[in-house]
This record gives sequence, C-alpha cells and structure tokens, in this order.
Amino acid sequence: MTNKEKIKKIQAVIDYSGRERTYYSLLEDLGDLKSNYADYMTTKPINCNEELQREANADYELCTALLTAILRENHFSNDSFEHRQRAGQVDEILKRLVAELNK
Repeated sequence: MTNKEKIKKIQAVIDYSGRERTYYSLLEDLGDLKSNYADYMTTKPINCNEELQREANADYELCTALLTAILRENHFSNDSFEHRQRAGQVDEILKRLVAELNK
C-alpha cells in the first residue's frame, strides 16, 4: 500500500471516527497493528498517559504502537479509548501519522 493510499484511509477515519473496532480495522488494513507494541514503550508497566507525551515527536512506527497501546488499554480498562477519543488524543495520533507519511 502506498503512503498516499494510507493517508486516504487514515483521513477517512479522522473525518468519520467510529468505535474502537474502526481503529483496529484501520491498523490491520494498513498492516501496522503492533502485536509487539510494548517494545516501543518506555514505561513498564505501560503508562499510556506518559507514553502519549511522546506523540509530538513520534515517527510513524511509534505512532502506530501508541495507537495499538491505547486500543489494548481499553481491553483492560473499559471506556478508556472512548475517553481518549473524546479528548482528541486519538485524532492527534492519526494526524501525526498523516504528517509522517507526507514527509
């Protein structure tokens, strides 16, 4: 998949955000769902609040790992993804992904 195709898919999710499954599907479609997301994290156990502070300078791979991490966080803490989505944290990661693909 080209960067342009990835940007189109990411932008569609930004424009019409959905539920948690939408974001899992996006990462799967992009081939970027990180089963080893913990390898990208600096906190042990993973503290998503701290990890998300790295988003502003994150490269594409770290952004996909951060998105995977907050999706997994929701598995253990119901509604955390929805809270982060409402706070704009999820869209910020997606926008960063687009910026990295545009480089």
